[in-house]
Amino acid sequence: MRHLRPYRIFTLIEAPPRERVAKVMLPNRRGTGGTSLLETFLIIAAIRIVGAKRVFEFGTFLGSNTFNIALNTPDDASIYTLDLDEQHAAEVSQLREDTLLTKLHLASRSSLEFTGSSASGKIKPLIGNSTSFDFSAWRRSIDLTFIDGGHDRTTVRSDTENAFEMAAPERPSCVLWHDYQNREYPELTSYLDELAKEREIFHVEDTTLCAWFNDASSKVVSRLLV
Repeated sequence: MRHLRPYRIFTLIEAPPRERVAKVMLPNRRGTGGTSLLETFLIIAAIRIVGAKRVFEFGTFLGSNTFNIALNTPDDASIYTLDLDEQHAAEVSQLREDTLLTKLHLASRSSLEFTGSSASGKIKPLIGNSTSFDFSAWRRSIDLTFIDGGHDRTTVRSDTENAFEMAAPERPSCVLWHDYQNREYPELTSYLDELAKEREIFHVEDTTLCAWFNDASSKVVSRLLV
């Protein structure tokens, strides 16, 4: 696993200062989970780096990241966000920590952070168990995937494999993972450490984010390897 300082990601954005502006919803935490402000800005940076217009999110939770992604993508962007409903939640076996987050999500489904916002038209909520969901409609078409759903090894591996299948091969695209080195989710960390022996994965220090860029992003990768 390669470890990078956050500024290394920000310097990949090739834009003058007047265009280096982000719209970020101030956090309205109703429980644990979610990304830090630094992580939020890094996700937005990744959107700018690959020019993302098609985004897939594993794990809607309260909708904060979904909202911030929608605020920082073009008007014609599409953001797909997948999470459990009551039926699928009853059918899956989750880590204790994930069970608590799922309860918060289910209690907030009618009032997610992006509900009623001007950016909500870009957002396409999806329902299902990610380990059995049919992703064929998104294969080879996604610019950025954010993985922050189930944190057990089986789910993380399934989500990751599907993310790679969805990544658009002919243009720059990336996959982001949340909660690397989070002590509550050792299975996710060990899985990514093993995966990093096969693929060029970067961990951003002072965060729990990891990133992978596809072959069409070779210019980005070469700058990160310097």
